[in-house]
Order: sequence, then structure tokens, then C-alpha cells
Amino acid sequence: MADKMLAERLQPSLLDRLTDNSPTDQKETRDSRVIDLNRLREIIQRDLSWLLNTQNAGSQIDADRYPMASASVLNFGLSEVTGEFSTTEKAEKIRRSIEQAITHFEPRIIEGTVDVQLTGDVEVADITIGLDIRADMWAQPLPLELYLRSKVDVTTGEVKMERGL
Repeated sequence: MADKMLAERLQPSLLDRLTDNSPTDQKETRDSRVIDLNRLREIIQRDLSWLLNTQNAGSQIDADRYPMASASVLNFGLSEVTGEFSTTEKAEKIRRSIEQAITHFEPRIIEGTVDVQLTGDVEVADITIGLDIRADMWAQPLPLELYLRSKVDVTTGEVKMERGL
């Protein structure tokens, strides 16, 4: 049997398949059932933005007493990124938190490929920290590289992302 075309192998996430963006249309178009590689990148970027702009409940869960709860979706998101640290310490804490969140909660990223690096773009006036996020996305026939540039506002915890070049 002939191998299917690449576009036929990539399906949107379950959330995207269940979301009806055209409720007046009676039939679903082929474009809404399959996605290309660029759309996959956009979807993963959107989902990572949601993940990184969510604060987890890690500080409220006793990991020693409830290890399964601390490893569950109750901890979806980043650990608190605002606090009373120096900018360098805060930047490293945020970097580690982002790396852990992506590794733990984004299954379309191949395990062990997440690399989050500080870019040195620490802006004192805006109080933002720049980060480069690189990882390999699952795709057929070969994994694809994902490269995102992000800025974290350490006063609000807001993470803004854009595709890297």
C-alpha cells in the first residue's frame, strides 16, 4: 500500500478538531481535518503561549505528600515567575521553569530536545527577560525544528512569543 502524503498524516490537536470555527457550515472542509507543517508550528506556538502564560499550583501542592498531584495537570503552566530575586536569579528560575513546563506538558515536542537559553536581552527599564526556545517537534517522516523567541515580563509574568528565524 502506498504511503500517505505528509499532509494526510498530520491532524490538528483534539481541541482544534472539536472547536467549530464555522458553525454555520454544515460540512467540514478537508483543510480543517488535516494540517500542513506551517500550521502545525502555529498551533504548537499558540499552545505553548497558553502553557507559558498559565501559573501552576506548584506552591500549593506538597510534592512529598502528594507526588502524583504535583506531577499532574494541576501543575500545568509555569511556577510563579514574579518574586523577590535579583534579575539574574529570576531569569535563571524562569528559564528552568519554561524548560520543565514544555518538557512535561507538550507531547508534540520530542523528549530531550527542549533547549531554553537566556539571550542576554534583560531590559531593566521594561523588566523583561529574553529567551530562545529550541526543540524538535514530532513530524513524519522527520522531526522538525521549532525555534521561538520569547520575552517574559517579570513584573506581570506575561510571556510573549514569536517565531524565530
